[in-house]
Amino acid sequence: MNGITAYNSIVTKLSEQLNQKKYVLATAKSVNKVLNIDSNDVALFKECWNELKRDTYMADGGKYRYRRYGELAKESNSEGFAILPHAPYTQPSYINSLNGDIERHFYPLTDEFTSSPVLTKVLSLLSSVYDSAEGKKQDWSIRLHPYRIKTTEAELGHPAPEGLHRDGVTYIASMMVCKNNIIGGSTLLTNNYKEALTSVTLNETLDIIMADDEKTMHQVSPIKPATRYKEAYRDVLVIAFTRKEKSNGLNS
Repeated sequence: MNGITAYNSIVTKLSEQLNQKKYVLATAKSVNKVLNIDSNDVALFKECWNELKRDTYMADGGKYRYRRYGELAKESNSEGFAILPHAPYTQPSYINSLNGDIERHFYPLTDEFTSSPVLTKVLSLLSSVYDSAEGKKQDWSIRLHPYRIKTTEAELGHPAPEGLHRDGVTYIASMMVCKNNIIGGSTLLTNNYKEALTSVTLNETLDIIMADDEKTMHQVSPIKPATRYKEAYRDVLVIAFTRKEKSNGLNS
């Protein structure tokens, strides 16, 4: 099986599962196999999480979340991604009960992050999967949220402090980047009636869980240090795809 055939095969498989189950897990092994990502590029991509800034908007008073934010556009007639001008981030409170209805000014994504081959290849894979699930190529608004959730003996880290929720987008994905000395961080997916569909713990760099945000809800369990006297954190990239005609929506 050549590279193009293997790529198309995994796209079809993932999109079919996404349509059937409303979620799908792409393992790091399968992602690496079809994207052929260079290990040095992965190492440089992971270093971008050291440049995240503390989120000072946490209504729960927590000091555990570090992040940046940016938005891209992907047109149906193009293979490329356009970085949009940086802007504040807002959400209505019916979507984000913790931090909604305020204008939040986050640091923009770094050039090292947006130019990474890892990011480009992953976004291309996701757009292919979502286009296939939709039955045709779409114009997408893409919001990128690199997060580092820290935890200490004195403070739990909350990857999803708002609890069980949806993000008001079309498709939502979380990709594991790095986890260091933590316990917890399991993702629970439910249907719209809050009945459990699956529980997944992302462990390997490039493990990706994708979900139909209109048909599912999700939460992530708190994290705590596995051992004392060692830094503990969970690095993920949350990627929100929204069809252009409804791109006033939203992510946590």
